[in-house]
Amino acid sequence: MNGIGGVVVRDTGINSMQVCDNMQTALKSRGADLYGTYISAEMCLIHMGSNKSHVSKQPVRATMGQKAYILVFDGELYNAEELRQELSKLGYRFSDANDAAVVLHSYMAWGQNCVEQFNGVFAFAIWDEAGLFIARDRLGLRPLFYATGDFGFVFASTIKGVLSHPSVPAEIGDEGVAELVLMGPGRSPGFALFTHVRELAPGECAYYKDGLSLHTYWRLKAKHHEDSFSQTVETVRGLFADSVRRHVAKSGSIVSLLSGGLDSSAITAISRIKDSFSVDYVGNEKYFFANSQKDEDREYVEIMTAARGLNHRRIVLGSDELADSLTDAMNARGFPGMADIDGALLLLLHRVAAAGFDTAFSGEGADEIFGGYPWYQDEELLFADTFPWAREVEYRASFLAPGFLPSPKEFLQNRFNRAISAANTLYDDDKTEKRARQMYNLNLGWFMQTLASRSDCMATAAGIRLRTPFLDYRLVEYLFNVPWAMKNHDEREKGLLREVVKNNLPDKILQRRKTPFPKIYTPGYTKRVQDMLKNLLHDKNALIYQIVKRESLEGLLAENDKKWYGQLMTYPQTVAYFLQLNAWMSAYNVKVTKI
Repeated sequence: MNGIGGVVVRDTGINSMQVCDNMQTALKSRGADLYGTYISAEMCLIHMGSNKSHVSKQPVRATMGQKAYILVFDGELYNAEELRQELSKLGYRFSDANDAAVVLHSYMAWGQNCVEQFNGVFAFAIWDEAGLFIARDRLGLRPLFYATGDFGFVFASTIKGVLSHPSVPAEIGDEGVAELVLMGPGRSPGFALFTHVRELAPGECAYYKDGLSLHTYWRLKAKHHEDSFSQTVETVRGLFADSVRRHVAKSGSIVSLLSGGLDSSAITAISRIKDSFSVDYVGNEKYFFANSQKDEDREYVEIMTAARGLNHRRIVLGSDELADSLTDAMNARGFPGMADIDGALLLLLHRVAAAGFDTAFSGEGADEIFGGYPWYQDEELLFADTFPWAREVEYRASFLAPGFLPSPKEFLQNRFNRAISAANTLYDDDKTEKRARQMYNLNLGWFMQTLASRSDCMATAAGIRLRTPFLDYRLVEYLFNVPWAMKNHDEREKGLLREVVKNNLPDKILQRRKTPFPKIYTPGYTKRVQDMLKNLLHDKNALIYQIVKRESLEGLLAENDKKWYGQLMTYPQTVAYFLQLNAWMSAYNVKVTKI
């Protein structure tokens, strides 16, 4: 719920104060109640915050000897008290007890290695008079974008913040177009669609002086798992409980985003939260149909509500309300996203905020670390030589305008091969174990990043702190090395997690199969987004036609059963995605360049 940004100036023709003013406007989506800057002839740092963000005003400044350190920070540390005590023993004194002061003094004590001490979610920048240090948390749960060139260096929590610099044009080329059409709403790690903008990758830090020096300070490392199954259960149970405890301790007025699924129910039970919210849609009770991959949340939410004595609120969204949220959701994310899946979360979190709560707990991350996705259970999907959530390569490529990418399949293949080869494996991993590690790394570094961006951006836009206790890096590291047979205990998806929380949940919740975020099934919504697409087709000057064939959008009006992004985006979400794509190109006045 904060926004940070800044500039290191090398081109004396650039006014750093004017850049800061532009960036302030660009960062308002991440908080407009608090505003602070530090400006000198060679740099400026900016912080935007919300009154609900529970942090002191920034930038934060400290000195050691004759040297000054200035920090802007977005995030939270869940081990701040332990670090504060350790730093106090080293002689550091705290006039402010907030997390930003802990981060700044940690850098003063340990330099760039400070990031290895942090348990939390964060993106921050520190000016130390010699240069600028920036860092992002291990799992990339807070955003940080940047650009560098003859002008110097610019960074911000949002793409719009970076583009507010006059030397960074809003251009996309072949790669950006390919990411949007062939991979969207997912993005390659570190890739920010715009030609001149990059995203600091999860677990990465950098130092800018005369140029930019990047360093990966964290990655998953393979090692043999020595614990028995019972020991593994106890270790996971302890790590999970400790993560929940630390999140609760940092929270204000808390609710659970309760779907009645295993993940959100486990957090609700362990945290002992008493207030919960769920989302549903007008007409779904009539048009919803269950199949092997999904069933309706309402029955399971009612079971949890009764079992835990919850004060539950069921938020029911209508077709028009959901369709109208598409542009707001795109603006909040800064990219075309998961269409109404983003919009539904944004609307839900606005209701949470309106009810007087400032923190919401989510079960996100459990599928990535416990192996809950359907492609783990399907050998053909598991060993397919492509991204399992974006397999319809020819279908996606059919939308590309002429002149881009002579071989879309080769582009995706290269991206996939790079992702798979990045996974750390052991020499004696068998075929299944090696693939399980590769998929773990792939899901965490690619698929989860799309979901994490959704969570952070929609929550920030609604003024809510969204907590994801499953994404504690200690739990992530441990589970990376737990053998697949243990994770798939009883040959069930997330079998290990079911064993961990079996004494905390009603049996019907414990046995519930994996179900994705609820979608709207009312025909009225499909008709509404189709009508919006028809209006777009009437606009012959729409920017989207620079990268997408008009006739392909016309063909999209005829309903089909293609999936755009796994279970989460089927036909109506595909239509909505292209609506968001056009809105994004218009909002950013995107210029398309071809090689």
